[in-house]
Amino acid sequence: MASLRLKHGDEYGMSIYEYSSSLYKAETYLLAYSESINAVPIKSKWCVPEELVSVNILPPLVDTKLRRKKSKRVKGVSENFKSKRRNKYSIYKRSGHKRTTCMNNNKS
Repeated sequence: MASLRLKHGDEYGMSIYEYSSSLYKAETYLLAYSESINAVPIKSKWCVPEELVSVNILPPLVDTKLRRKKSKRVKGVSENFKSKRRNKYSIYKRSGHKRTTCMNNNKS
């Protein structure tokens, strides 16, 4: 609309219909719904040929995941140098050694 207004000025009037599809015109809309639309009958009243009844159609082989799709996140500048420090036992100052599993623990 804005480009038509720039091209034709304020007198673009009905020239808008020259640039739009005929699907968006009122006449086309009215013609589409001018005839009655019939509902689908009950399945027992369907007339299906015998060769189509015997055809077994399988669903497509698609692996549907029920979880959220993982996306790769771009790391920030400060995230490149994360320390991989492990917890240390406060007495021995060694990693991989916990107070609860220490053999030299004198608590009974």
